[in-house]
Amino acid sequence: MVKSRGWNLLGAVIAFLVGSACSGAGEVAVQGITTISTSSTTTQATTTVPSPTTQTSSTPSTTTAPSTTLAPLATPDPYEPSASEVLRDRKRLGGRFAQAVLTYGPDDSVETQLAALAEDFAFEPDEDTAEMLAEAMSVGTTNIGTVRYVQMGGNREDQASLMVWVDQERMDEPGQRISESRIVDVRIQRIDDAWRVTRLASVGGPRIDRPAELDDVAASVADHPRITMPDSARWDIYAGHTTDAMLVRMLEIADITDYSVLVLGRGHPYHVFATDKVSRHSVGQAMDVFAVGGELVVDSRYEGSPTWTLSRQLFDDGIGSIGSPWAFDGFGGRSFTDDVHQDHLHITSL
Repeated sequence: MVKSRGWNLLGAVIAFLVGSACSGAGEVAVQGITTISTSSTTTQATTTVPSPTTQTSSTPSTTTAPSTTLAPLATPDPYEPSASEVLRDRKRLGGRFAQAVLTYGPDDSVETQLAALAEDFAFEPDEDTAEMLAEAMSVGTTNIGTVRYVQMGGNREDQASLMVWVDQERMDEPGQRISESRIVDVRIQRIDDAWRVTRLASVGGPRIDRPAELDDVAASVADHPRITMPDSARWDIYAGHTTDAMLVRMLEIADITDYSVLVLGRGHPYHVFATDKVSRHSVGQAMDVFAVGGELVVDSRYEGSPTWTLSRQLFDDGIGSIGSPWAFDGFGGRSFTDDVHQDHLHITSL
């Protein structure tokens, strides 16, 4: 059954519950881009950053046992980027689309979800979209998606990639609640002076159970109390996608500060956006960090901030390349910046 829903879907979901219980424009610096002035970007954090001690579970999902006293799932507001965000129009559209992708009711199927996305966002799905929804949806359950953060994955004048961390709360008919977090890669394009969603590029990949025997380095990263990451990033670790060198780098940074990873490989564009160059994320050699020391990167673009301090230390220690709001050695050096890297650090293994 095809339904016209929009954000009315969320109200329908709650009614059911109450009744039943980067890479981006450059992994190398973009010529002509200058470092943002520190004097004009000293806005402090206005968005809550997840505490490293309350991070997403180290297993692919968290399950709450059935209970007749479980509170209904909360209704999220449509995603709205904070006033301090960059490229807010792009982030708003990407965040709301990703939120809609992972919000559905027990009577919804892949087909009805595709129809709703097409109606609400003028989106034209293809076979790949259907396959990804089938991979991510748990048909027959109620699922609420809440956006934790939207990070730029790439940007051009007329197209962009938005990588969206979506926290999911799922409740099946007996009242069992399951939590899962995914990175959704949304592609948008400027058409007739308006941004439109043109492609769902990723929903974070298939779920992967934690291996019974996970090696010590991988387990240390996956369970580290100072590293926050979505389930889709842990699936990269469980699958052996993330290289040992990258895992060691992650542990070294955790010794310096707590931080929040948005993406390792899953959910990141396979190629450096709008190029034919394979991203280092795609070969397990990079991570994107959107918060450092409890402060969003986008709100830390001033000298002396936790983000600046970490970036400078990694650069001084000889990291092969680092993308950030700053270019410490100018265009063409090991440190690069552009409009995409104003909201995260692109950190490599070498």
